[in-house]
Amino acid sequence: MIPVSKPENPIEEKKRQDLIRLISKKAKKQGNFELASKYYIELGEKVKAIKCLIKLGDMERVITFANNARITDIYVIAANFLQGADWHKNPDIIKYIITFYSKAKAYDECAGVEIDEYRDYEKALSALKDAAKYAQKSTAADKDAKLQQLQQKVFFVEKFLQSKQLLESNPNEMIKICQQLVENVRIY
Repeated sequence: MIPVSKPENPIEEKKRQDLIRLISKKAKKQGNFELASKYYIELGEKVKAIKCLIKLGDMERVITFANNARITDIYVIAANFLQGADWHKNPDIIKYIITFYSKAKAYDECAGVEIDEYRDYEKALSALKDAAKYAQKSTAADKDAKLQQLQQKVFFVEKFLQSKQLLESNPNEMIKICQQLVENVRIY
């Protein structure tokens, strides 16, 4: 690796960083993702570093890196990567996925995992409500569209939970609610 000592001259430092960046790109092109990752970390380009680690396919290193980086984008990238992993062999993976989405305040994705993997609609509803709360505070240009989409999802999950509660006491009402949900989903 290139020596860690940084030159005091800003011009020399710029040259050094350009050289490290070039080596990182070459290492990545040659498939040496571990080396490329180390150099990207040295440059402070953590998103590129985790993408190299993902290409290595080492889940433990991705998990460790995401936990240590404490950056929202990296949490989401790591969680997305882990969703493609075989979580049936290691149930802890799903816990990391939910943890990373929660740390990134990506509650919408977290709700999807709760439903898809655990069938826990109550936790999913809580995550969606949190997502709506954060979307309300957002200053993004698509704030209104995102908020409307989240409110629609909250509505669907609430209606579904309502129908589940009616299974024993009023199955006809439950069927009616489910049919309404199906019709609304077609429109949505």
